[in-house]
Order: sequence, then C-alpha cells, then structure tokens
Amino acid sequence: MRILRWLLLIPIAGVSLYLALANRHDVLFSLDPFTPETPALALQLPLILVIFLSVLVGLLLGGASAWARQGKWRKEARQRRRDVKRLSDEIVESSENLPVPTTTPDRTV
Repeated sequence: MRILRWLLLIPIAGVSLYLALANRHDVLFSLDPFTPETPALALQLPLILVIFLSVLVGLLLGGASAWARQGKWRKEARQRRRDVKRLSDEIVESSENLPVPTTTPDRTV
C-alpha cells in the first residue's frame, strides 16, 4: 500500500511542479461576469495560484459532499455501537448472576 501511494504521489508532485514553473505569469481573476472591461472585483494572480486554489476548492466541496451523504451510515454505526455495548453489558450482568457449580459432574462414558 505504501509503495502504491508513492507511485501515485511522485507523478502528481512532478506534474504539479511542472505546472507551477510553466504558469508563473499573472492573469486577471475577475468575479464580475457582466462588465468584463471594468470589473468590480478583479485580482492579478499567478495562473498557478488560480489553478491550485480551484483544485483545493473542488477537493473541499467534494469532501464536504461525501461527508454529508454518508451521515446516515455514521448515524447507523453509532446506533449499532450503542446496541453492542448494551448487549455486552447485559451478557456480563447475566453471567455474574449465574449460580456457581459446587461439585464437578461425573464424566463416565
């Protein structure tokens, strides 16, 4: 598993480094789609920063979406853990209330 992680991580890091070095020029990042010639909110940012921030926002939104979709499974797992603990406690309690045998049974065949 560790080798697979490195086999995936090294090429991704190499491509990221290549993109960072190849896209150092500034671009106009505008959040005003209606007046592109005089935007109300615009920033001059390096292209690689725009790319990496877009990837980061996508990862965060995807992670939050997956976390929200899996809520019912986490709730069910919590409920089952409580049930297992309750049943385990009942088993321990019932085994403590059993009478202790005083004699050993005959084992004749």
